[in-house]
Amino acid sequence: MNDSTKGAFDAFDEELNLDGRERESAQKRHNEITEHLVNAGLAIATFLQGSFARKTMLKPLKDVDMVIRMHPRLEKTLRQRGGPAQAMSLIREVIAEKYPDALFDVDDAPAHALQVTFAELDFTFDLVPALDVEDSEIVYIADRENDTWEWSNTRTLNRIISTRNQATSGRFVHQVRMLKSFKKGNPLLDDTCGLLWEAFAYVAVTGTLEHSQALAITLAHAAQAVAHPVLDPTGVDDLTAEWTIDERETYVTTLAATARRAAEARRLEEDGQHAAAIEIWHTLIGDPFPQAEAQNATDALRALGAGSITSTGRAVVSPRGQQPARPARSWRTR
Repeated sequence: MNDSTKGAFDAFDEELNLDGRERESAQKRHNEITEHLVNAGLAIATFLQGSFARKTMLKPLKDVDMVIRMHPRLEKTLRQRGGPAQAMSLIREVIAEKYPDALFDVDDAPAHALQVTFAELDFTFDLVPALDVEDSEIVYIADRENDTWEWSNTRTLNRIISTRNQATSGRFVHQVRMLKSFKKGNPLLDDTCGLLWEAFAYVAVTGTLEHSQALAITLAHAAQAVAHPVLDPTGVDDLTAEWTIDERETYVTTLAATARRAAEARRLEEDGQHAAAIEIWHTLIGDPFPQAEAQNATDALRALGAGSITSTGRAVVSPRGQQPARPARSWRTR
């Protein structure tokens, strides 16, 4: 690992990447399913949704969400009672014909999707029937539990995240994955949804930033944002609508403390104290982030003379750690 903070973040980023072979297998199977459903006359096209589609998914790859745009000639029938379940039944028949070993709804029977398990893949596909809205990105997706078709702007979400990623030189989705890894490793934040962290980053990161800077400003924004409703990146859904007052206060306290330490790490990085910065990021994010080299006694004593002490207890020559280093006065006799 490079001993700079940037090098540590690059290694962290690499650690979070999905397995390349799994990603290619998922794309290949997506294309195969699309071709077969279109040729069978059930669909006019498909598209991917969810964190896999937006490239913000953490490994391992567990499921792929695939929206099936049903053929318009079927809409009148599918709008009738039992239509959502019928759409899934039609898709199931075609998939079973193409893949005789496929299993359906084994682990779960989601309301909005037909879950498909393929023998040779370690991840599932969730096939979501949808009805198009003419000249619009909006679709209506099936809900077999409530026998309805629900409004969805998932294509809009895909588009705006892709646009933001381009505006940040392709760094945005990497930084979102880092934030998701942080929340996954924090017991007080792990229950928050992944899209919430995309929403935080979408507001905070609008241009090309180094990873450490992007995470620090996003955490600072999040510490303020969680006190209020937080809309998804399309500006439609409040992702915090079901939070209790106690939960909101806990998130405020936790993120405020985290943001302070992230800011400390950034100050130390700016002063060239990379080991100290890396050590703080490791304590915040956990094992996926590289560990810093241990500090030897000679360096610690030298730093204590004029620098500061970080929140992890490391002595640094920079004065911008958590607290000043105040060596005790030498003992003098009278």
